[in-house]
Amino acid sequence: MHTRPKILFVTSHWPLGRAYGAQQRTLNIARLLGRLGDVSLVVVPLGPEDTETARRTAREFSLRLVARALPAAKGNLIHCLRLRLGHELDPAHLATDRFAVSESDRCALIDLMQQHDVTWVHSVVAANRFRIGRWPCSVLDVDDIPSRLHASSAQVERSPVRRMLDVRMSWIWRRRERLFTERFDALTVCSEHDRRYLGGHPRIHVVPNGFDPPAAIRRVALESTRIGFIGTCEWLPNIQGVKWFIHNVWPLIRREIPRAELRLVGLSSDGELAKLASGIAGLGFLEDPSDEIASWSAMIVPIQWGSGTRIKIAEGFARRCPVVSTTLGAFGYGVRNGEELLLADRADDFASACVQLLRNPEIGEVLAERAHRCFLQQWTWDSFAGSVDAAIQECLTKCSQTSTEPGVVAAVKL
Repeated sequence: MHTRPKILFVTSHWPLGRAYGAQQRTLNIARLLGRLGDVSLVVVPLGPEDTETARRTAREFSLRLVARALPAAKGNLIHCLRLRLGHELDPAHLATDRFAVSESDRCALIDLMQQHDVTWVHSVVAANRFRIGRWPCSVLDVDDIPSRLHASSAQVERSPVRRMLDVRMSWIWRRRERLFTERFDALTVCSEHDRRYLGGHPRIHVVPNGFDPPAAIRRVALESTRIGFIGTCEWLPNIQGVKWFIHNVWPLIRREIPRAELRLVGLSSDGELAKLASGIAGLGFLEDPSDEIASWSAMIVPIQWGSGTRIKIAEGFARRCPVVSTTLGAFGYGVRNGEELLLADRADDFASACVQLLRNPEIGEVLAERAHRCFLQQWTWDSFAGSVDAAIQECLTKCSQTSTEPGVVAAVKL
């Protein structure tokens, strides 16, 4: 072992790409790992990256491999049938979506793993695209639990067929998730709720989603009639949540406050969502949304389904912007309605909470101040350094007790 361990970080997100939740988690955990050891990076993106993103990433991290995930070859009828049966019935099946890296990239990753002391993998989806079963000396970061994602979708899905499909996928993923502690030496999750959901194993560590404290916090003018949403509008839970808000909540707010404005910030927020009703401004991606968020009387988190925790909650708290959220939107943060934020799950209650903050900004100021104090105590990325270190040390200790021979990487070629 080196004094500073050599850590291989595998992710499907460019750490220095445009900001969104998974990208922010990737970037900040990679930086925390860099405090503990020498970090090398493997990126397995689905789409092409722009040159500047790759250049920025390579400047900060040792970029060792970009492995392209491409649609896997379909094969003949028997092959397809075997894949389908494996997908439905075998919890150890690795072809969990239709994408896979090439054999040469898979072998390159295995070679890199053998050159490092620990491999940290962000998401089981990225792991499975390499078709590797047992990852020696590894940590799996489960920021989204797939079975919970499908189960929550089933609860809000109106179509009986889609609901049944979601229930089925939740069951399939639940069986796969029971194998995580066999495939990886340690796990990290976003909340204590998620740790218990995955069985409460002592090798599961909680690394919440957080936010970096802004250098300066500017706040809204008292007469503002703006409320806003920030998040990538290419992610289905965000799209569905914003649509629910626009169709069911926004008319109630505009009836009470006709001058109210809804501001949407994030990738593709300037597309179709902004055209669904009057009074909506889609601003697209903003490199620095500080001034925009400073003009809001409230940040909304109208999430109806999903898993993990939402970084936008921590961002609202960090910027002292009052937050109105669904219960699921604030999942995992342990916050209380009327203390750090306002919680509402029904459209009329959500609208009432927004109107309350628009009409009484002093209420929002009190909520935001309490939330900001909690943020500084619990949800800065710096405060998670100990948890990241604990996961690495757990992995190193377990690996030191196990003799790792060449070829220990168990892989299934599908």
